[in-house]
Amino acid sequence: MRIAWISVLVVVLSLKVSAQTAMLAGIISDDKGKHLTFVSVWADSIHKGTFTNEEGVYRLNLGPGIYTVDFRSPGYMPVVKIIKIEGSQVNLDIQLPRVPVTNLPADNADSIISRVIARQNTPGSPAAYSGTLYTRELQRLNAVPKKLIKNVVAYQMHMAPDRKGIINFSESLASFKIPSKNYNGSQITAGIITKNSRDIFNFNKVPELHIDFYQNNLYLNRFNEHAFISPLSARAVKYYRYKLIARFADQSHLIDKISVSPIKKNEHLFSGTLYIVDKEWQLYGVELRLSLDAHIDFIDSVSIHQQYIPVADGNWLTQAMQFNYYGNFLGFKYSGLFLRVYQDIHPDTLNNETSMAKFYFPVKDYRKDNRFWEQNRPLILTQGEEKLFNSGKSAAGFQMNTALTDSLQHENNRFRLLPYLLWGYTISNYNNSTSLAIPSPFNTFFYNTVEGWGADFKIKYTHVYERQKNLSIIPDLRYGFSDHQFNANVFTNYIYNSFRKASVYMRAGTDFLDLNNTGSLSLFLNSLSTLYFGNNYLKLYQSRFVMAGTSGEIANGVLLNGEFEYADRNSLFNTTTHTFNKDSVDITSNNPIDPNSKTPLFPRYRALTLRGSVTFTFDQQYAITPEGKFILSAKYPILRLNYRKGIPAFGSVLNYDMVSADVFMNNLKMGIYGYTAFSISAGKFLNTRNLYYPDYYHFHGGQSFFYDASTSGFHFLNYYTYSTDKAFFEAHAEHNFTGILLSRLPLIKKLHLEEIIGGSYLAQGTLPAYEEVYVGVKRTVIRLDYGLAFGRFTKVVQGFRLTYNFPGF
Repeated sequence: MRIAWISVLVVVLSLKVSAQTAMLAGIISDDKGKHLTFVSVWADSIHKGTFTNEEGVYRLNLGPGIYTVDFRSPGYMPVVKIIKIEGSQVNLDIQLPRVPVTNLPADNADSIISRVIARQNTPGSPAAYSGTLYTRELQRLNAVPKKLIKNVVAYQMHMAPDRKGIINFSESLASFKIPSKNYNGSQITAGIITKNSRDIFNFNKVPELHIDFYQNNLYLNRFNEHAFISPLSARAVKYYRYKLIARFADQSHLIDKISVSPIKKNEHLFSGTLYIVDKEWQLYGVELRLSLDAHIDFIDSVSIHQQYIPVADGNWLTQAMQFNYYGNFLGFKYSGLFLRVYQDIHPDTLNNETSMAKFYFPVKDYRKDNRFWEQNRPLILTQGEEKLFNSGKSAAGFQMNTALTDSLQHENNRFRLLPYLLWGYTISNYNNSTSLAIPSPFNTFFYNTVEGWGADFKIKYTHVYERQKNLSIIPDLRYGFSDHQFNANVFTNYIYNSFRKASVYMRAGTDFLDLNNTGSLSLFLNSLSTLYFGNNYLKLYQSRFVMAGTSGEIANGVLLNGEFEYADRNSLFNTTTHTFNKDSVDITSNNPIDPNSKTPLFPRYRALTLRGSVTFTFDQQYAITPEGKFILSAKYPILRLNYRKGIPAFGSVLNYDMVSADVFMNNLKMGIYGYTAFSISAGKFLNTRNLYYPDYYHFHGGQSFFYDASTSGFHFLNYYTYSTDKAFFEAHAEHNFTGILLSRLPLIKKLHLEEIIGGSYLAQGTLPAYEEVYVGVKRTVIRLDYGLAFGRFTKVVQGFRLTYNFPGF
């Protein structure tokens, strides 16, 4: 009943808007009566237009007057109507006949494509364009296993009885002023999000997804790490076949319809149709597809539709883009839509001010009521979209649907044994934006030779405040049943400015810590290694400490971090050597430097340590939304400068200074050939008057079969023996070919594997230089590497490494 009244309210508001603004509305279909989606309705004299929705319905708000309105869609003959607007509404249904396929010279297509490509290299484009951008994003569930969504939840999520329906809807309206024709930045003036799940989707990210087919390589950042070759790339003729299949007129313009197909299968290529403005050699429209043969991940297919319009300087620019994707995973069939519509596009000039923001929300004034959206939304909502829109938010207050929220909260908070065993258990309160996360048993119970059997129990409490301030509190209780030691500490982090990434944090108490502060093995994997293989890799020490720090940006791309720690540190010893592997002789002491000795690694001492760093992300691109600042992929390598000092004060015996620098990049794009990641670090202790092993510089080793696949990590390096108080240099490089090699092999290509090759180098001033090389294959989150490690005066080590970066492990 409540939903029905809200729907009535929306209808009344719509009628009120219609009475104040003249409206052109109707349904567009083909010559067989099929309703057409994504048909352009454009009034050129006012640079304003709209599109039909998925039901073929359009609506265009116009003032009184006479308009020449162009109805067109690639693949159909355009229709032009002269329309006089006098009253409040003019109803006009349109039929668009299909473009007939004709026999035309096949070689004409290559000539046309070559001229389009050549035109893009001609200088003389205007400095900038400006206008208005409307974006929409939605996700649908097309089929869901019945056991996973109960009837009451499906009803509250406004799904049909067969559990089909829209689960996420968001839209935004933006003004933009940007260089060239790439539309890569916008200032959003209005935005709204309506979603059935708070845990799956973020705010509308469609402004990120601009696809420019004039570029050589195209990246679909949400779906793939590699590029796809554009059919208008400078080298496109090596990869595509073109065929001229039709010509038709749109007013004074002659349009060429050209089919596009890959020369070879299993390449990063599109298929479909291009529409070219003859004599002007510019895009008129695009209908292209990607399938599994093009190596897309997590989805089965993609379709991209674009329409272009002429602007005052003679260029044809994107009027709209519709991006659809479809997928099937473990019984879930899903699809989604990203939509971009540009209006009032015109040449402009840029001032001296530049912004690195891809898109930006004014924090205080981005929410608009239903009346605003009725007047400014270029695409009328479908019935399903309007139902979700109205049920999720009220026109005046934007209050969450209480029934939906309560149902989802009750369902999501249900305890399920298998998810708890794998990932833990989270209790959420949607009304006050809090959650309580309990770790899985794999992250709670453990075995090591220092503590024996033990439990490390952490609960994470999170509270999200207004303006995206965030408080996290993590108490940690740990007890070993062999050494009978009890440790307790608490970590608190408060993010007080999400747009500056600004936070303060503190941790205090007692804990058993890894002697290698970069991390060796998780408690769970070390337990398996010790009990079943007799390799007790993890080495521990005890610390009673208080630590506090702060972090935040002082300018875009400049992040400062500073912290201090005061600690009382003590060596630990094995209290048990139990293992299920009776033949093992590999159990070693807790002293990694002298594994057969029971002497302490260092004496008990107090340490006052100051740490600071500054990180430079050059030309940092970002997006600001109501959910905070999101850093986009770095265009250039990132530089981080570090300083650490042991201070001889307040009982601390430390006295040392260390400086280091890191240069790293996780995704250096190499087009269709994948991407490269690298990390280089170098540093030096300026003085070493007094320090102990926990204060050394440590490296991310890899002795275990399980490997976390971090860019700065080694595959075979001993976790502890290479730690140093001398000058050091380490370098890591890795390239992922994203399947371009194995896709050429029969049968194997069906596995959609990614090929990886890499290597590492280390010099640390004490031991001989260390080197390793490796190759690997990856499929989604699973990765298997084989490598060799070698160095002067050391024997060659070889073996396999398996990625273990699964949640909860």
